Formats: sequence, structure tokens, C-alpha cells
Amino acid sequence: MTQKIINPAQLEGRENNLSAFDGLTFRPRSDTAIWQQIYNHILGLIEDGFLQPGSQLPGETHLAEKLKVTRITLRRALQQLQQESQLTARKGVGIFVRNLPSTFTVRDGRRFLDSFETHGEVVDTKTLLIIREPAGPAVAARLRVAAEATIIRLCRIRTSGKQPVYVNTKVFPAQLFPDFEQVYGVSQSVTDVFRTHGIENYRRIETRISGGFAASDEAQILQLTPGTPVFHVNAINEDGNGVPIEWTRGSWPLTSVEFVF
Repeated sequence: MTQKIINPAQLEGRENNLSAFDGLTFRPRSDTAIWQQIYNHILGLIEDGFLQPGSQLPGETHLAEKLKVTRITLRRALQQLQQESQLTARKGVGIFVRNLPSTFTVRDGRRFLDSFETHGEVVDTKTLLIIREPAGPAVAARLRVAAEATIIRLCRIRTSGKQPVYVNTKVFPAQLFPDFEQVYGVSQSVTDVFRTHGIENYRRIETRISGGFAASDEAQILQLTPGTPVFHVNAINEDGNGVPIEWTRGSWPLTSVEFVF
């Protein structure tokens, strides 16, 4: 494949830029599949810095026309790059080069935002669900409560620079937090809920991080292609007396975060 040398300044601040694909010619299919050649070209542009983190690719229709390939061929290359987390799709907006990974430092008794470094990107929180319900066996075992005890389930998503980076579900023993919803509704801070209910200090007794692939529901929330690599996090917090106060399960896109312990 022949690539044209591109000055990065040509791309600065320009979205949907087609010039990154000027001069791209294809070798015979018998040598390398066309979609693979497109994949190699885009990956090279990303690795060489010609396509900057957060920059938007041209629209699928325009790019397919410029390359004189079918959208099916182009889409295969784009989907492969999305599954490898080189690209990310924002529903109804377009396809973007992945942002630089943020850093999350696991600390005791710290707010999420105090532990999350995002290279200056604005972090937002969206609450998807907050409900009181019976614990059930699995949650009861984690929180050391009776299976019929009431728990609070909180589901929310964090975005950095408008891109989803973390979705999680937290559960809490309801008996410890009678005013959970009212306090949380003011600041969307679980730490504020703890402190309002007399828990000034708490500690992370366990954090388990495992690799996996985004299921369809995770992928939809995180705006990923199903099957994209993700981190799965499973964590328990206790108060100063060793009482479990929170169990968290969450998912991060693999390239969106680096963990520091």
C-alpha cells in the first residue's frame, strides 16, 4: 500500500478530514484483502499521529466514495479498529479516534473525581437507575445481610469529554442509609451519602480487575462495538468497623483507563 506523507498541521482542528486518505492506492486483493489495507492505513495514521486522539473520521459514505470501495468493505475495517479500541463510535455523531487513556488511582475514602485524571477533559455523571429492592442471595452474601433485606441499587455512567468511559452498578445496605436518595440527589456523590450518615472514613478491602469483552448491553451504553475488550471491576468497601457498605461492579473500555494502586 502506498501512503502519502501528510503534515499533521493539515489535520489540526479539522473534523471529517478526507485529506488523510489522499494518495491511498490498493494492492491486488490476492495480496491483501482491501478491508485489511484500509485497516492498515487508518492504524498507521493513528500510530504516526496524523489522526489525533479525539479527532473525527470522515463520514462512512464520503470515505467509501473517496476510496472507491463498498460501505461493507469499509465497515469491516472500521469495526476491526473499534473492536481493538483504536476507534470509538458515538451513536448519531460519528466515529472518532480513541482519546488518551485516563488514570484512575484506587484509594481509600476518596471521591471518584478526586481519583480520576482525564488530561483536562470534563467528567460528567449520569444516573441511570436508583431503586430499593430485596437483596437476593448474591448481593446478600457480598454485603453480609439477609437475602430478604432491602438494598439500594444505583446504576450510573461516567463520561469524559462526552465519551462514555465507565458504567457501573453499586449496591448498598438500605438500613444504613435511610436518606440515600435525598442526599445523593443533591451532588450525585456517594461519599457525601456516607458522610451524611456518619461514615467519615471507609476503605477498599478488595478490588478485582479482569479482562473481558463488551456484551451487547454494555457495548450500547459505552458506545462500543460488541466484543470490544473491556476491564471488569469488582470491588467492596467497608466502614471503619469492618461492615460492608458498598459492592461495585463496573466496566471500562480497555484503552480508556490505566489503573494505579
